[in-house]
Amino acid sequence: MSRAATLDETSLRSILTWAAERQAPVTASLISEGRWCNLRSHVIRYDGQAHVLQIVYPISTDTMAPPEITAGEELGLSLRRGHKKCVFVCQVLMRRLDKGGDGQALDTLVVRAPRQMRELQRRVYQRVIIPEERFIATRLWQGGLPSPGEPCWPICSGRVANMSLGGMLMDIRADQNPRLGVGDVVGVEITHMPGREPLMAEAQYRHCVMTGADRIGIGLQFVGLEHERPGRTGISELAEFVRSLRAGGARIDREE
Repeated sequence: MSRAATLDETSLRSILTWAAERQAPVTASLISEGRWCNLRSHVIRYDGQAHVLQIVYPISTDTMAPPEITAGEELGLSLRRGHKKCVFVCQVLMRRLDKGGDGQALDTLVVRAPRQMRELQRRVYQRVIIPEERFIATRLWQGGLPSPGEPCWPICSGRVANMSLGGMLMDIRADQNPRLGVGDVVGVEITHMPGREPLMAEAQYRHCVMTGADRIGIGLQFVGLEHERPGRTGISELAEFVRSLRAGGARIDREE
């Protein structure tokens, strides 16, 4: 099953204890100065009584300098455990200089441990190839999703060529190339079923490939899915959509 399961408190604490014991790697996301940042770190310790988690100060997954993370910010975190991925959101409490196992100074973040954690099967991160005869319409907006009532035209429209919970490839006409830069944030609308509310998410542009004589594929990585934000589709609903694509017989590619 690919649905996101909300874990009970006992399971949540068990997973955080496991992550601290193994110094588990984590990926992190947050909004800094109006843009999404994807970061990486690993867990150092978990204090179940104080209900706090300590991680190494996150660094960027690309060449950009890591943002300044301050107390009160919401940090989305995810970690892998076997064939599942656990996602949750923590509030930053403080930045603290600590000592690593080798006695050297270590820059860390102390965050409030989550009260809620969702667990997903990692297979929802495998790309599902959408058959050409199935048209799933999608549109992009520059800079993220527009605010409700805000007059804003999409920069391009096309169809979903493949998709996972990690991202998607959007197939468009070559003359609609939005000429985005790597890391640019876009708003994504996916009309997965006529007559129903579309799926809405934000993503970062990653690459562009030629898919035909006059067609290109826009590679996008979803960002901020750990965070529940108004006007955005939640991670559980997106995971369910990917599951429905798999169940409908679409071809599976590989895990991202």
